[in-house]
Amino acid sequence: MGRSEDGPWVKEEPTGTQAFIKESPLGDPRTLSSDPLNSRYGPSMTAETAIEDQTFNSGKQLPRGRHGLSREKVTESQRARIIQSMIDAVAERGYQETRVVDVVERAGVSRATFYDLFDDLEDCFLASYDYVSARLFETASAGFNREADAPWAERIRTGMGAFLEVLAGWPEGARFAIVEVLAAGPKALVRRDAALRQFGEFVEAGRNQSSNELPGITSVAIVGGINELLYSEVLHGATTRLPGRLPDIVFWITQPFLGPEGAAAERERARAT
Repeated sequence: MGRSEDGPWVKEEPTGTQAFIKESPLGDPRTLSSDPLNSRYGPSMTAETAIEDQTFNSGKQLPRGRHGLSREKVTESQRARIIQSMIDAVAERGYQETRVVDVVERAGVSRATFYDLFDDLEDCFLASYDYVSARLFETASAGFNREADAPWAERIRTGMGAFLEVLAGWPEGARFAIVEVLAAGPKALVRRDAALRQFGEFVEAGRNQSSNELPGITSVAIVGGINELLYSEVLHGATTRLPGRLPDIVFWITQPFLGPEGAAAERERARAT
């Protein structure tokens, strides 16, 4: 088990209702009536229903009263809520300032539940990064492959357009995956490198558009340059304006393969969309 940013914690401590009772600074919920905890969970709360870390759907608390959810569904929902809370906490506070308590409070779970699902804060960050990068790649891939028979430059325009729209609508995910990943240690940087190379596959598909023998690092260099642009925009709070960068990004991607004139034509097509 990894370190605990909130002080010592023994993973073998009871979980579920008993762990909640043990950890609550307000005492045993069975003895509460007009306590603030009741205001949060409702007056019908009992030891059986005051399990703050169970949900009936991703990102949602359990409905009041008993429920018939399986342990697998509960665990799945807990994990999803922790990951979303990790993304939000890191985007707001920065990775270096984020603690386990910041994540569990947002997710509405106990520390015991957190350590049941993740070894430590870094493990949770890596799982969250995998989630964000997969969502971004799948979005770009869906756009790129929407019209498989379309010209490569058109597919680039569609895929990158979808990718930028997701980033613009999800500033927390953008900051988490593009900015804060650089502060999260060597393992996170390995994940980042793998993600960037995966995006390079879209660029690499343009090789058959060129009669020139381009360097093998062309796609890596292009993706790296685009990532630096995204980093600067997100860092300076311009995430929502990223879709406006599409024409220039299309130009940068296509220029080595189509030449200046062809890339300029593709930029104009992107401006017209």
